[in-house]
Amino acid sequence: MKFVTFINAYPDKYSNMFMLLKNMHVPENIKIVSSYFIFGKPDAMVIFESQDESTAFKFVESFAGVGDTETHVLVDVNRT
Repeated sequence: MKFVTFINAYPDKYSNMFMLLKNMHVPENIKIVSSYFIFGKPDAMVIFESQDESTAFKFVESFAGVGDTETHVLVDVNRT
């Protein structure tokens, strides 16, 4: 399953968020597809793959100390 997490950094935690994203520990059962810093709100986003929602939730919890998060399941658009 693919997920996208948007992160809005707390005002006093911008540098912590940047360092966390650049140096994050990625568990074996998570694959980072891409991550971006964004000019504007939200401040960053991470696209990742996980085997299920529970595993994804545990991974997203690692961002809890630096900002508010919003996570969505991504669904591929199959074009014929």
